[in-house]
Amino acid sequence: MISVLSMLQPEVPIGLRLAIDDPSQPITQRLKTELLASAQRLGLDPEQACLSPADEDAIDLVGMLFDVLLDERELVGSGRNLLGRLVVPYIKVALLDRRMFLRKTHPARRLLNALAEACEGNEGDTPHDRALLSKAEETVERLLSDFNENVAIFKTLEEEFRSFLDQHRKRVELAEKRTAEAQRGQERLETARHRALAALEERLGDRKLRAVAQTTLRRYWIHHATVVELRHGEDSEQYASALRVVELVVSCLDAAASGAGSLSALLPNLESALAPVLASSGTTGQSAEELVRLLERELSGEDGTSMEVAAGDVVAELETALPDAEPAPIPVPARDEAAPEGLRLVSDRDKLDYDPDDAEKIRALAMGTWVEFVGEDGTVQPAKLSWQSPISSRLLFVNRRGGRLCVASAEELAAMMRNDRLRIRAVNTAFERAMHQVLGKLKTGGTAGEA
Repeated sequence: MISVLSMLQPEVPIGLRLAIDDPSQPITQRLKTELLASAQRLGLDPEQACLSPADEDAIDLVGMLFDVLLDERELVGSGRNLLGRLVVPYIKVALLDRRMFLRKTHPARRLLNALAEACEGNEGDTPHDRALLSKAEETVERLLSDFNENVAIFKTLEEEFRSFLDQHRKRVELAEKRTAEAQRGQERLETARHRALAALEERLGDRKLRAVAQTTLRRYWIHHATVVELRHGEDSEQYASALRVVELVVSCLDAAASGAGSLSALLPNLESALAPVLASSGTTGQSAEELVRLLERELSGEDGTSMEVAAGDVVAELETALPDAEPAPIPVPARDEAAPEGLRLVSDRDKLDYDPDDAEKIRALAMGTWVEFVGEDGTVQPAKLSWQSPISSRLLFVNRRGGRLCVASAEELAAMMRNDRLRIRAVNTAFERAMHQVLGKLKTGGTAGEA
C-alpha cells in the first residue's frame, strides 16, 4: 500500500483531480479506484488486489476529511488545488502513524491547519497574499517530493511554514486593529452628529425655517457642533458656546415672527456668533459675511421670492465647503456597505424575528470567535469577532485579512441565526473542524464504531 501511495504522491491522478475540483464527487471512491489501478500497474493480480479493512478505514477517514475540508473552507483557485494535492501523503500518514487522529499537536495536523489558514479566502489579490500562496506551494512541493516513510518531515515543514505565517498574521492583526479604530471613529462621529441634531430639534421645536436659516443651522451648525464634541466633549464650554448660537438664532426667529423691535438688537450679534460655526467648514472672510447678511435679510422679512433666489445663488457657491447635510443615526445602519454581495443587512430592529437566547449567546461571544455568514446564494464567508462598540453594542466582524466584513447588533445577528444565515464555529482550525463534522456524519450513519 505504501508503495502504491508513493507512486501516486508526486502527481495527483486525473481521476482524483476531477473529484477534488468537483464537490459533487466523493474523493474516497475516486481514490480507491486509483489505488487499485496503480496496484495493477505494479504487477499485482487484478483478481487478488484488494484493500485490507484497516487500510480501507484509513482511506475512508482521510477521504471524508478532505471532502469536508475542501467543501467547507472558502478555497478558490490555486488554494483549493494546493490542499487537494495533500490527500495522498495524508493517507500515508494515517497508515504509518494513527496518532494523527488522536493528538491535536501532531505535526501533520498542525501543518494542514497552517496551510489551510494560508489558502482560505486567499485569491492572491495583494503582494503579501501572493507571497503567502507561493510559500504554501513551496511547502507542499517539498512534502510531495521528500516524504517517504518518515513523518518527521511534517514537523520540519510545519515549523518553517509557521514562521512565515506568523509574519503574515502580524500584518493581519495590524489591519484588524485599523479596521476597529476606523469603526470606533465612525461610531463616535455618528453619535456626535446624532446629539447635535437632537439638540437642534429640541431648541427649534415646530418652528419653520426658510432657506438661509435652514442651511446655516442644519448644515453649518450641525457640522460645527459635531466637531466641537469630538474635540472637546459634550460637557465642555466650547459645546455650550455652540448651543448658545442656536439659541440666539431661535431668539431672532421668534422676534421676527412676533414683529418685536428686539430683532434689531439681536441681529448685530449674529456675525460674531456665527463666525466660529462657519469657520469649522472653511467658510471665512467675504463668504461668511455674505451668508450672515443673507440670514439677517431673511430674518428681517425681505421679499420671499427674491430671498430664495439670492440664497440659492450663495449656497450653490459655498456647496463645496459644506459638510454632509444629514447626520447618521445611531441605530444599526440599514445596509452594511462593506459586506460582500449576498451578506447585506437590511432590517428594522422592531420587526426582527429572533430568539432572545440567541441574542444573549452572541453578546457573550469572546473576542476572536469565528463565525460563518451564509449569503443568499449559499456562499459561506468565515468571519472573526474583532470588536464590540461600547456606544451602540454593535459587533464588528472581520475577514481573514483583517478587513471589515459585517457590523451588526446582537438582535440582527440572532435573526440571521434563526434563518441559518449565521453559524458560530465551535472549532476553527481546519483539521479539527473537518474531523468534528466527519465524526458527526459517521455517527448519523451509525458507522462511528467501525471507523
